[in-house]
Amino acid sequence: VPSTPAPAAPAGAQSQDPRERFQAYVQLDGYKNMLGQIATMGDTVSAPECKDHKPVNHSIVAVFTAPDFSDGLHPVKGVWLDRVIMNRCGTELFQNVLLRAMPDGKPPAVALMLPGSTATIPPKQSEVMNDVLAALGKQKCTDQTQIIPVNTKKDKEAKPLKIDDKGKVVEGQWKEIWSFKACGKAVNATIELSADGKGGLAHKVKL
Repeated sequence: VPSTPAPAAPAGAQSQDPRERFQAYVQLDGYKNMLGQIATMGDTVSAPECKDHKPVNHSIVAVFTAPDFSDGLHPVKGVWLDRVIMNRCGTELFQNVLLRAMPDGKPPAVALMLPGSTATIPPKQSEVMNDVLAALGKQKCTDQTQIIPVNTKKDKEAKPLKIDDKGKVVEGQWKEIWSFKACGKAVNATIELSADGKGGLAHKVKL
């Protein structure tokens, strides 16, 4: 860990375009290191049998609230989703991290989302997961500590997806495969998703 203090915001930064400041911010070594640590933790949980988890790159996949800055280093406003490319023992996968700026200028709060390339946003992931857990419960797997997300993959598109500038699907109908370790067994859930025309998504879960 470097002993040098974190760099201060450049002089006159308050007048800079917040989008430019944000683009620079997410390329800072401190940000990338923090992001990589969180993603590596998530990947280790998803695949404990692999002893070599390496973050390779990252990209912002959705901005839910536009970031803004004050006179410090970290944003004081903003919610965004960052997707980290991981090398998991030679296989490339994604870990997704939700970041929320702190109004007091401290480092953003972070939360791991489902791994993989799902096109669902975090609130929808929680909704679908509730149905996945209920379906697994019917199969006698009720201990949620034994249900571990391994990956998500977008499958067939029945209708092409259209995604707005905030990362929300506004048109489309498609399937995703969500993989889990559930009570010691490998389980794949097929998730059918379709835009409802009102800004939301309808879904069905099949195990």
